[in-house]
Amino acid sequence: MTVELFLERLRQRGERVTMQRRQVIDVMLEHGEHLAVQDIQARLQERGVELTLPTVYRILQWLKGVGAVCQTDLGQDRIVYQLVGERPHHHLVCLHCGTVLDADDQLFADLRERLRRDYGFEPRIDHMAVFGVCEACRKAEREG
Repeated sequence: MTVELFLERLRQRGERVTMQRRQVIDVMLEHGEHLAVQDIQARLQERGVELTLPTVYRILQWLKGVGAVCQTDLGQDRIVYQLVGERPHHHLVCLHCGTVLDADDQLFADLRERLRRDYGFEPRIDHMAVFGVCEACRKAEREG
């Protein structure tokens, strides 16, 4: 997605895009990966842009609030942010070795439907982390 298209979507929703907000969005679009607040601040500094951690955090929370960014706690103090793309994606996080595997969004289709049907609740499951033990660690435990 281009910066212009992303910004236009925000403006169509009536959101104001300041220079600081645009700089954070630029970094996130350029890197397209999961970034912690500190990662974003460091990449901004590499560009000569000085934003404090609280400022970057506030911008990310605003983006999250308008549905443009998802926040995921990957455990071990690893909270990461990523721009919401065309398709949601999720992660399986190993509690032993820390490996992170991608999981298909279709796995959560039944959960979404049951939450709607049973609770009248519209879930926003766009970037989930599920914790457990990976195959390699389970194998090592069996052999150990």
